[in-house]
Amino acid sequence: MKWFSRERIKLYILFLLVITSFIQVGILWYYQNRGVPTNFLWGIFNKAQGKTEYDIGDAFEPYRVVVSEGFENPHWVIKENHEYYKPLWNDAKAYIKYLLTDKDVSSKGEYGKEFWGDVVLKKSFVFEFKTCINSELLAAFLNENWVSGFKSEGIYKMAILPSENINKNLTIYVFDGEKVNKYVVPFVAKGLSIKDYDDIISNLYEEDIEEYGVIKEYVANYVYQYLSPDVLIVAKGPKFRNYKNLICEVPEKIRNIQPNSSQDLNDIAKTVLGEDEDDYIRSVDIYETIVFQNLSSIYRIYRDGLLEYKYLHAINSYEKGSEIEALKKALEFINYREKLVSGVDIYLSGIEENNNYYTFTFDYKYNDMAVSFNEYTVNNKDKNKLNHAITVDVNSQRVLSCYWVLKEFKLGKDNLMLNVKFESLFDDIFTLYKDINIKDFSVKDINMSYEVKYSINSQSLEPVWIIETIEGRQYVVPMQKKP
Repeated sequence: MKWFSRERIKLYILFLLVITSFIQVGILWYYQNRGVPTNFLWGIFNKAQGKTEYDIGDAFEPYRVVVSEGFENPHWVIKENHEYYKPLWNDAKAYIKYLLTDKDVSSKGEYGKEFWGDVVLKKSFVFEFKTCINSELLAAFLNENWVSGFKSEGIYKMAILPSENINKNLTIYVFDGEKVNKYVVPFVAKGLSIKDYDDIISNLYEEDIEEYGVIKEYVANYVYQYLSPDVLIVAKGPKFRNYKNLICEVPEKIRNIQPNSSQDLNDIAKTVLGEDEDDYIRSVDIYETIVFQNLSSIYRIYRDGLLEYKYLHAINSYEKGSEIEALKKALEFINYREKLVSGVDIYLSGIEENNNYYTFTFDYKYNDMAVSFNEYTVNNKDKNKLNHAITVDVNSQRVLSCYWVLKEFKLGKDNLMLNVKFESLFDDIFTLYKDINIKDFSVKDINMSYEVKYSINSQSLEPVWIIETIEGRQYVVPMQKKP
């Protein structure tokens, strides 16, 4: 009997040691991944309350949709709130699925990138992205498998031509930035017909909507080498168009914080940290920068609204993972905190692969007009310069760093009559930037944009020209006002 009792005691001790070892391993893991060991067990008993995974398909939208009847006819930009945007984009997504799966693709052809200039002079419906979306990401966005029959490196721009094919099929041209691929497919069964596409164009002629041309229609020389042929310009019609200013402010929760108020810090902590808020020490430094920190991560929120995040541990190369896994982590990070930004839409503007991680950039649009950040100064000791609203370094396991300029936007009351003519813009840029060599100057895209500068105060933003060069530089040119 004594022997039995001793064995039972040994069993209890062994069981206790196993449980203790398990807890210690968990604590070490938690130090590496979240920071405060006391929440390790709490996490076990609260798994049901974990974060919802973000559907990356919600982030898949074009930067711009352009419709035209062809050469010397107007080009219209279809804004996201326009009645034709949704049916056109739904059709485009259905045809991208065709291309990814090689379903019913009856004809293919490949051309040099110069051919894109011919495509945009045809009757077309063009869908543009700010960066090339590769096939793997396209498949993930659309929850579709893809096969090798889709020869393009991805989609940077895509044109749907509903009436080019003599057999009454639909023609698609895909430009990946280097080459143009042609595909012929049948019309989607429940999608838009040739008549529907024709009716859209006919109705756009009747609407009060801004008209553009493309640069190839007006500049014959140096197109392709120095000028992207599909750059939208205004060469006809009235010289001045009416625009409103845009009011840009630091989010109210940040600008009105009382440094000594624990309640104010708690409110921001809930928004920024969510269910992890108890893991972080909170403070406000002498520069009134809000700091949330634990053993693995640090958040700083500056007075201008900039959110800076850093993961404090070393990263492992095996954690890099796929682009899809990394993008999903980036989108989850942004989606959880996007309530700190109001008045604008967020879109994916850049993708870069690095040795051990990926970099994704995101930017803002207000009513389909870009909101730009050009060499925006970070008010820290390094004085970094930002060119995007959000820059995220991320691998398949976690966000490694993030710079995110948090702002609130609302339409102002000023009526601005601004010169939109193409030739006026070029006169101004060479006057403003004396260092430009006109023989080497290139244009990848021209956009009207609201440019945000560093400020802790409210800003009234007026539209400016943003010229993007093929080499990746940006030039900002104020728009001329009507005298």
